[in-house]
Amino acid sequence: MTYRVADQKDLPALEELALASYGRLKKNLTPENWAKMETLLKSDQTFPLLVRDCHALVCEENGRLLGMAFLVPSGNPTKVYSAETSYIRMVGVHPDAGGKGIAQALTRLCMYRAKETGETMISLHSAEIMYDARHIYEKLGFKKIRLLDEHYGLMYWLYEMKLI
Repeated sequence: MTYRVADQKDLPALEELALASYGRLKKNLTPENWAKMETLLKSDQTFPLLVRDCHALVCEENGRLLGMAFLVPSGNPTKVYSAETSYIRMVGVHPDAGGKGIAQALTRLCMYRAKETGETMISLHSAEIMYDARHIYEKLGFKKIRLLDEHYGLMYWLYEMKLI
């Protein structure tokens, strides 16, 4: 397996990977909430903007993308994240490649990239049904900070880690 920076040529494969990875959540969502998530994943803007504006990291094997993660630099606040923190978005692993440590490796790469670029805090959020992901984040040292507003009909928590 190879880990590398994604670029524009990866856009179709990123969307396909996102649909496969996050598609596992469909059974836990209402049809309306799945439709919202699927719309985001299929949007013409989601992955082009992530690849352009973030540190876009992927795992591939034999030319096939198996995992992805995006590190958003500080200075990009949302209703969840402050301007002072960098944050990780859309860690996803293809269901066929689960259990190989890809999500953990991509999260670590985001942490290293954040440190290399002078970030002092890194955050992420994770849903109640993402047990494996939350276990990885806690194992890596992320601390659960607070419960967030419901999203897609699920409870989400904000996690943070100081990098200095």
